[in-house]
Amino acid sequence: MTASEAADRDKQLTRIRRVSAFMKWAVTFILLISLVLGVVITVGITLPAEMLIGADETIDFGETERLLAEIPQMQRVGLSVLTAIAIGILLVAGWNMRQVFKRFQDMEFFAPKTLANVIAFGVWLIAFGVYDLFSDPIGSLVLTYDYPPGKRALDISIDGGEFSFLILGSLMLLFGWILREAALIADENRQFI
Repeated sequence: MTASEAADRDKQLTRIRRVSAFMKWAVTFILLISLVLGVVITVGITLPAEMLIGADETIDFGETERLLAEIPQMQRVGLSVLTAIAIGILLVAGWNMRQVFKRFQDMEFFAPKTLANVIAFGVWLIAFGVYDLFSDPIGSLVLTYDYPPGKRALDISIDGGEFSFLILGSLMLLFGWILREAALIADENRQFI
């Protein structure tokens, strides 16, 4: 390797470290904001009056929308749990993404923990995509549960976002598996030489 190639490689590695560090802190900031907003939204659904939410505020699942103030307390708790699960899944996925950037910053490209975080990120994205498919029907049923039979809603809707999470999650899962195989091949080559 020439001195010029070594200098280019050092510049590239420095660039990777800097972008990874920036992304690690950007994702951390987004996760903190998401956690705070998630708690506020979840508590706001359960206790709208205590959170000073107006009587004209609505909540919707799929195409079913209803005034939050007119929903019985136990149904609001159920809706709150559905919302908290969605936020929790996204927070865990985001944490794994943050860990990937942290490990890239530390130049641990093929470390087992890095690969485990890439795979976990993919798995949690797939989990959110699957959850998103079922949350609208369940949420619409919980939202209208106090209505008389025949007036309750079971809204099944697919807006494409579910497929985006499923595809991106599958891509990250596959990427993690490929990196794991590449690390094994590199390790075997080192032992062979």
